[in-house]
Amino acid sequence: MSVDLRRAAGTAAAVAITAHLVATSLFNTPDSFNLDLRRYVGGWTVPGWRFFAPNPGVQNVHLLVRTRGGSTRTAPSDWVDVTPTIRHGFWNVLMNPKSRGPKALFDAMQQLSVMKANYSQFDWMVSSTAYELVRDAASGLVSGGDSHEFQFLLMNYFPAAPPEKRMQPILVSRWEGRFHA
Repeated sequence: MSVDLRRAAGTAAAVAITAHLVATSLFNTPDSFNLDLRRYVGGWTVPGWRFFAPNPGVQNVHLLVRTRGGSTRTAPSDWVDVTPTIRHGFWNVLMNPKSRGPKALFDAMQQLSVMKANYSQFDWMVSSTAYELVRDAASGLVSGGDSHEFQFLLMNYFPAAPPEKRMQPILVSRWEGRFHA
């Protein structure tokens, strides 16, 4: 291959990559939802990275649990945050097998949040698969030797909100027996 041909191929590749990067940057600006770049890019696909858009995550959902003894006259314990935590390390980028359980619980809690936001009836929420998953997870996370019943609370926590508006209860369950089949 001649030097001129190599130089032309290198220049064409550099121009194409630069055009692609510029088009990608323009297409991913906040005002680019209605920007049609197809007429400028000659038909190739421009990646659109809209992570979590248009509804980015602004809150954390926490699972709190309290217990009481066998008698309904027994005073309940204080609420305890039992939300599973996941340690994040370097290798989690490549493989994270311990994330599936907490992710399933998080998704179920989010589903209950959506139900509550859409004014679902409590009886319907209690019969949902999401409620059953959260109930069973809470039952497994409960500690307390002689407690016979537990209750869970889903709480939204908004870290960026003013202090008086950071916590918003989503759902307080009914009193549940300690173990479910």
